[in-house]
Amino acid sequence: RIKMSKWFYEVIDFCQFDRDTVCIAMSYLDRFLCTRAGIPALGNRKVFQLAAMSALYMAVKLFEKDFFEPEVIADLSRNSYTETDIVDMEMVILSA
Repeated sequence: RIKMSKWFYEVIDFCQFDRDTVCIAMSYLDRFLCTRAGIPALGNRKVFQLAAMSALYMAVKLFEKDFFEPEVIADLSRNSYTETDIVDMEMVILSA
């Protein structure tokens, strides 16, 4: 969680977005992890990272006037995740 929050700040600072967006993304992630749908992310690092990146994508999309597409998050993950993975996880988080 600490590594992901540091990474969030690096991304947000690089994009010159409001740092409060990181707090919002972490809140989304924490709330998701407290649901049944979030349980797998607690025991699987790859699923946790995907959920975290999707939470950041959601926060930026909702609270920044300039936002990035899912492909940017996929690229930032060094292609560990696809655009489809990001969008699918977004739907899981929203449905949780």
